[in-house]
Formats: sequence, structure tokens, C-alpha cells
Amino acid sequence: METAMHLFSGSNTAEGFCGYFNELQMMAGRTVIIKGGPGVGKSTLMKKVGAHYEEEGLQVHYYHCSGDPDSVDAVYVPRRSYLMVDGTAPHTLDPVRPGARDGILNLGVCLNEGLLAQQYTEVSGLFRDISHTYARAYRYLKAAAAMRQDADAVYRSALEADKRRQMENELLALVPQGDAGGEQHAFLQAITWKGVVQYPQWLDGKTMVSLQLPFGMDADDFLQPVLHLARQRRLAIRCWYDPLEGRKLNHLQAGDVLFTTACPKGSRILSPEMKQEEITPSSSRLSFDRAVYDLCLHQAVEALAEAKAGHDRLERYYIDAMDFGRLQAITQEVLEELP
Repeated sequence: METAMHLFSGSNTAEGFCGYFNELQMMAGRTVIIKGGPGVGKSTLMKKVGAHYEEEGLQVHYYHCSGDPDSVDAVYVPRRSYLMVDGTAPHTLDPVRPGARDGILNLGVCLNEGLLAQQYTEVSGLFRDISHTYARAYRYLKAAAAMRQDADAVYRSALEADKRRQMENELLALVPQGDAGGEQHAFLQAITWKGVVQYPQWLDGKTMVSLQLPFGMDADDFLQPVLHLARQRRLAIRCWYDPLEGRKLNHLQAGDVLFTTACPKGSRILSPEMKQEEITPSSSRLSFDRAVYDLCLHQAVEALAEAKAGHDRLERYYIDAMDFGRLQAITQEVLEELP
């Protein structure tokens, strides 16, 4: 039996919600997009689908929700090329090839819309408050990213061009040959109401290379040339992104070689050689950057926790309006028709 993999397909970032759901959809041979309001059972159904395939001995990729990491936004079964995904905001999805490849499962049919219409004012107010709270969290995250970028500016000036090229060449020399192809995009970490939640146990590879970088130094600068070469060599690639700056690489697996900013046991450590005389005068600046970063991240997590509490209150309205007998019948039908 293969072990399940736990990831995130999206994260709350400095630029708002950032996700790679479209890439997931294009990767699958068959996609089922679930629609419906909060609390209608989307995550529960996807977990049951994942459990069904795990019982068959297949590996399942669980993509957790950055709003609530105890829930899932998608399950993907590589050996069946089958994806079931939540297609509601903030990661709204629609079928690419309706009927021919992709389908929609509308759990909204289980809702008593008349009852919800009577509670329009309360429901609408909660949606508005949650949206405003997320916006506040994103402002804090943007400030946190600015502090990290300021620290990166210090290290850029302390890293000479020839030393950067030397480290880049060391990394490129470790990229294997290959012809498997294929590329996956996700997060191993996400910023959630529980803090930064991560699943680093899936950082695996026959060769592990750890980039040991000081706080704020941008790993993407070193990993992008590796990604470019891996694409040229048609390697199987897994791109895992930074949870705060969601378009920047944080970890990269190219074939059977893992390049990571974590430090797995037994990994080869590479660290840039910088001029300490350039860094020492900026020590107080770097300490300030780190302190403000930590404070802003803490405030963002507090705001996300407030949004989660509002979402829980919102779910109660939908749960009270659900026909769970009908939901159970739909669930059974889905499980019986799984490829």
C-alpha cells in the first residue's frame, strides 16, 4: 500500500489567496468539480473518496484547505488520473471539457434555499465580514513580505556575482538527465489560522540538497535556474512554492534529486559565501526586519483565526438547511461510480 501525500494547492499570501488549482485540473484525466455552499459536505465527500482509493492500495494526494487545514480542497489519485476538487471561491473552477472529461457535482441541490433566503441578511453579513477579515490578514502578510524582502536586499549586496555563479553551478551540476516529463505545482506549507502548517515529511529524493539560507534570503533566485535546466532535460518535476510569496519556489524536485530550503537528515548542505563585512553593519536592520516580520505574521494568523470563527458561524446556517439524507444518497452513488 502506498502512503498518502498531504499538500496544499493554495496559500494565504502577501498578494491574497494564491492557488494552483488550474494546474491540478489540467494534470488529471478525469475531474469532478464540486459546487455548493459552506458546510454542505464537500470536504467530507472528498475524504471518503480518498479513503476508498487508499483501501485499494493506491496513493492519494490530499490537498488541504489553507482556510482550515483540517478540511481538504481536493483529492487526486495519480494511478487513476482522477481528481475531485472544490470549485467554489476563492478557487472557482469550471469544466475544461464538460462531459467529455470533466463533470460538476452540485451539492447545493441538498439545500433548503427557501430557509436560507429567510436568513439572507445574517448570511450576507457573515460573508462580508469574513471577506473584510481576510483582506486585513493579507495586509499584514504584505507587510511581513516587505520585511523579508528588505533582509534579502542586505544579502544581495553581500553576495558577490562570482560566488553566486559558483553556488548556481554547484546546484546545476546535480540536476540529472531524464526523459519522463511532467510537472506538478503545490505548497508543502500554507499560512492558516493555525499558523504556518507544513507537511515536510514528503520532502524525499535519492539525493537531497539543502539550501541553507539566512532569514529573508530568496531561495527562488537559486532554484529558478535549476527548474529551467530540469525542463530542458524533460525531467519529472515537482514545484513547491513559498507560502508567503506564492509565486516563488521554496522546494524543487527534479527527477530523483530534491532541492529544498529545509534540512532533511542526510542532505547535502549548500550555503552561499557572503561578505560578512557587508552584513555586520546591517545587523540591527536585520533584527528589526525579523521582529516586524514575526509580529505581522502573528497578526495575520490572528485575523485568519477570526475569519475561521466567522466561517464556522456561517456554516451553521447551511448545515441547518441541509437534507443529509439526500447527501448520503449522492455520496453512495459517487463512491459506487468511482473509476
